[in-house]
Amino acid sequence: MKKLIDNLVLLFIFTGFWLILNESLALSQILVGLFFSSVALFFTNRYLLENDYQRAYGIKPEVLFRYAIYLFFQIYRSGFFAILKILKSEDTVKIIEYETCIHSDLGICLLANAITLTPGTVTLGKNGRQLKILAFADEKSFTDIAEGKSCSPYEMILRSLDR
Repeated sequence: MKKLIDNLVLLFIFTGFWLILNESLALSQILVGLFFSSVALFFTNRYLLENDYQRAYGIKPEVLFRYAIYLFFQIYRSGFFAILKILKSEDTVKIIEYETCIHSDLGICLLANAITLTPGTVTLGKNGRQLKILAFADEKSFTDIAEGKSCSPYEMILRSLDR
């Protein structure tokens, strides 16, 4: 019964997302959204996931909120610093090998996406817990952390995903 309720919630979330993307509340769009949402859920549950959705992608709302707020401010802060570096011609880059202190695959992927969304850094690759990051040459947050073996603020937020 719990799995059915979880799947119905996901079905309505995906259908709502479909309706937002199509910018229409017509009955035909609702039915098409329900169809594609149910096909996507069936295919994902049957062939792609080893565990159920909640176990694989369960994020507490407060963790998601803290992550989103921190990411939002970091994007703007880093954006202004990146603009200044480019204007001053301090735009040389380096590649950093960084081992994250996060163990969950979802947390590592969220960290890699946050790094890529933050101006001045790009995640080039992921191999287990090892991330390859392209960053400005004077970038300190990941190199200082890698030498001291402490976690970045992103990781401190996402560590709660480790189970």
